[in-house]
Amino acid sequence: MRRVALRGLIDHKGRLVATFLAVALGVAFMGGVLTLTDTMNRAFDDLFGDVYRDTDAVVRSSETIGGSDAFSSGTRAQVDESVLAEVQDTEGVEAADGSIQSYARIIDKDGEAVGDPAFGAPTFGANWTDVDELNPFEIADGRAPEAPDEIVIDKASADSTGYQVGDSVPVQARDGVDDYTLAGIATFGTADSPGGASYVLWDTATAQRLIGESGRFNSVSVVADDGVSQQQLADDLRSSVGGDGIEVLTGQEITEETQSDIAQSLSFITSFFLVFAAIAITVGTFVIYNSFSIIVAQRTREMALLRAIGASRKQVRRAVLTEAAIVGAVGSAVGFVLGLGVATLLGSFLDRPDGGLAILPTSVATALLTGLFVTLASAFVPARRASKVPPLAAMREVAVDDSGRSRVRLVIGLLVTAVGVVGVVSGAADSEIRTVGLGIAAAFVGLLLLGPALARPVSTVLGAPLRLLGVTGSLARENVGRNPKRTSATAQALMIGVGIVAFFLVINASIRASIDKALDDGFAGDFVVDSGTFGVVGLPPDVARQIAEVPDVASATPVRFAPAVVDGDESGVAASTSDVFGLLDLDVLEGSDALGPGETVISRDKADDTGLAVGDTVDIETVDQLSGGVACAHDCTYTVAGIYDGGAGGDLGAWLIGLDDYDAAVPNATDAQVFVQLDDPSDIDRVKPEIESIVDPFVTAEVQSVDDYKDTISSTLDPILILILVLLGLSIVIAALGIANTVALSIIERTREIGLLRAVGMSRRQLRSAIRWESVIIAVFGTALGLAVGVLGGWGLVTALGEEGFNVFQVPFAWLAGLVLLAVLLGVLAALGPAWRASRRDVLQAISTE
Repeated sequence: MRRVALRGLIDHKGRLVATFLAVALGVAFMGGVLTLTDTMNRAFDDLFGDVYRDTDAVVRSSETIGGSDAFSSGTRAQVDESVLAEVQDTEGVEAADGSIQSYARIIDKDGEAVGDPAFGAPTFGANWTDVDELNPFEIADGRAPEAPDEIVIDKASADSTGYQVGDSVPVQARDGVDDYTLAGIATFGTADSPGGASYVLWDTATAQRLIGESGRFNSVSVVADDGVSQQQLADDLRSSVGGDGIEVLTGQEITEETQSDIAQSLSFITSFFLVFAAIAITVGTFVIYNSFSIIVAQRTREMALLRAIGASRKQVRRAVLTEAAIVGAVGSAVGFVLGLGVATLLGSFLDRPDGGLAILPTSVATALLTGLFVTLASAFVPARRASKVPPLAAMREVAVDDSGRSRVRLVIGLLVTAVGVVGVVSGAADSEIRTVGLGIAAAFVGLLLLGPALARPVSTVLGAPLRLLGVTGSLARENVGRNPKRTSATAQALMIGVGIVAFFLVINASIRASIDKALDDGFAGDFVVDSGTFGVVGLPPDVARQIAEVPDVASATPVRFAPAVVDGDESGVAASTSDVFGLLDLDVLEGSDALGPGETVISRDKADDTGLAVGDTVDIETVDQLSGGVACAHDCTYTVAGIYDGGAGGDLGAWLIGLDDYDAAVPNATDAQVFVQLDDPSDIDRVKPEIESIVDPFVTAEVQSVDDYKDTISSTLDPILILILVLLGLSIVIAALGIANTVALSIIERTREIGLLRAVGMSRRQLRSAIRWESVIIAVFGTALGLAVGVLGGWGLVTALGEEGFNVFQVPFAWLAGLVLLAVLLGVLAALGPAWRASRRDVLQAISTE
């Protein structure tokens, strides 16, 4: 039976091409994601292993707020520079130096800011240390900075901008853009830059003034004397400088922590991409299942003859699974090789560090076993069906498909679909996103079950216009409906891909429409001055004050944000003036919006969650107050002065305090945005240039009208949407392969029929047209099911998020129409090859085919 299986595979290898490609493409995506993650993990592990290679200990504040990412652990308090002196006086310390790191951005020769912190690697400023063991940078050209007007930049940034030693380089820091002389260009160990990030390096005093705090460091790094172990040094430092708010880590601990933070950050990226790999593999499962179902049906007589001459059911089943195992193994192996190309492409998109790909045995095994398992699982039901073929079936010409007539399947499908729809509707009504998600999943499953029952009536409706084409259109419509199970399985693969694409398109359109409506209905201002630094650092408060002094400006209202701990729980705090309530249409439900000293106005949701009422008190502390670096105004105790509800313009979070209190809590406070309102809106064109001249020193900042602000927000969504659509495109490609495979295999099954049609006068052109329209109907059928689920799911999620400000449901009809046209195109393309081959067959040979 093994020889029979191998012989059958060799003789009919053309029938399994699409199955092979479906396995290969799915595994390519998964293997590429796993390889990319392994490569980036290894690169960053090696990178930070080199960074801390000679660091024996690190002294820093123990107070943090927030999570972790690839380059920081939340927001950490700074330490006083007196700690450095204490560290240097500790026995066993050979050398120590303080480090400062924060936002800074190089401006290129065209006046554009380098880097994209929103969707790329961060842009940093830091201090240059003269302790060689603690400095991960090495001068490649020039020298270290020695004066306040000198800098060193990383080699990658120098290469991309064309700056050379001696050039004047504009750099934007907290207080604006200043020109500095490029004293040196440095590499980060052996790399041109640390993980693609750009760096500007000043002397320590200048870095403290520009990007840090006077007299404070982010941390202090230490080198031990000869013969002193890292653990011994850490213990001595804990005795001399440790205590409340200070922690000491060994060099090994800080290395492992940083590497762990990197891995945690990359795990999100891995999970994100693996979701789309799973979608592609799921779609591939339908293609594999359908392929083996058709092949088994076409070989009914062969299977029956094997049973008639003594083969057991187990042997027949094993023969089919052997074919599947070979296809799965070879397809997975080829897919993993293709995955190396996928890893390279995704790596270029993510700006991964330079270096070769890391191919680890665990990732190879995971990808290969996944492909093999999916193939075997998909082929199991067809193999089981093949083993049940009775010997007498050898006398039959064809098998009759009655899958579309199953009443049990129809009833179960209707029930599951109804449960799904009810789940989406109830979840939307109750703002339960999880219920909406479960409802969408149930609707998908219900349509999968209903597929065979829907195939014939839906194909009849979709094919009705084809009657105008005469006999070719009628044949196409009849051929689609003659085998409902096959048609539905083929269409369902496309349904999944199109459904998810439609879902994201609806969500994207609804988010944009909600934002537009919020700004139109809720923003009473005329300009938004956005810092363009994505919350890392904002505009100096003096910018808002200068704008407020411009003639015809009625108000310039700044908004600031900072992480905070409120009554022991991590949260965030916003700061502004009482003008913000009118500008953003925020409705004060109780109390006052005065935002006086020691007062906070809280959101309605937070009041409901905590039970706080006007007159109650809460403790609000920022990270520097927790560490003792900044004294607490009002003993960090705030009185709830009012409770507000977000209006059409959204809201500002759970806790809102006045600007003076914020300035007392946060050193070097900056404004994330400034909302500007004019005395007369008709003066916009005249006043805008004056405001722009004030903002000019901040290259990343923009002065935007309401329409400009809408466009900016929309543009930030575009890269995400494009990435998602590209990733989902693979699943649609696999589904198209399934359509091509189904059409090709069904033509083989209908060889004699096609020969007879040609014999009675059908032309080659008519035959090709009938096959193409058959493929188009299947594609449009799957697309229609996908659109139904996608739009329903999008409506459910948008409605469930209504309380979060997403209160406009919008269907992107143009995009969805484009999906239908794409389905028609895919149908035509999928049928080109099979239709051409069918039309070229010799009529007499086709009629005599057994």
